Amino acid sequence: MEQVDYNSLILVGSNLGRQLLQNGAEIYRVEESMTRFFKAYHVSQCDLFVLTNCINVTLQDSDGQAVTRILRINDYTTDMDKVEKLNDLCRKTCETAPPLETVQEELKKIEETPAFPYKIQMLGFIGLASASTLFFGGNFVDAIMSGIAGICMQWVLFVFEKYRANSFFANLIASAVSALVAVLALRIFPQLHLDKIIMGAIMNLVPGIAITSFMRDLLSRDYLSGTLRLVESLLVATAIALGTGAVLAFFRFL
Repeated sequence: MEQVDYNSLILVGSNLGRQLLQNGAEIYRVEESMTRFFKAYHVSQCDLFVLTNCINVTLQDSDGQAVTRILRINDYTTDMDKVEKLNDLCRKTCETAPPLETVQEELKKIEETPAFPYKIQMLGFIGLASASTLFFGGNFVDAIMSGIAGICMQWVLFVFEKYRANSFFANLIASAVSALVAVLALRIFPQLHLDKIIMGAIMNLVPGIAITSFMRDLLSRDYLSGTLRLVESLLVATAIALGTGAVLAFFRFL
């Protein structure tokens, strides 16, 4: 095997970790994938420190010199399709150790892969809201109104994401809008079940993956990362409660 440029190696390996972290991978998955990647290129020593918003990696080259890179992760989302593609790329790289330029090109292709179109995302919001309403005991009309609330919620989140606004306020406003739609629907159709509509709609905001990830991190003894994800989950839950509660309280005192 040819001599590897450690500066290029750490650049490509940290980009792999960055994309995994940005698309919702667990901390242990990011660390394990990066470790296996570097070992595929016969790195003698690799030290990693990964948090939900930071990657710190140090490699020791054949001369005993340390090469370090620190990445700050500002934006992240949940895209399991990209996580699967990155995992597959990591497995293939560990088996064959291709040239770093080839790996970097594949990483670029994955990063530039477009997300689901807006209309597909809208169908997802409608489907989850309607199905959740039926699951919680609502009727068919409740499910329809919950789907409409889901559309409005998705539009609010899209606008906030477009302008890179704070996610706490995005969730707060989105939950408030969904509650507003439910309350107005109840004023028009008194036979509707307000609680079932709201519960179904806000299921789109519940941080299920974040909750699962923080439990997995804690079980893996990544206590700091687990605590950060727990705080994130609590903030989302607080935003949902504040947004929904504010609208309900406002109409109750009218």
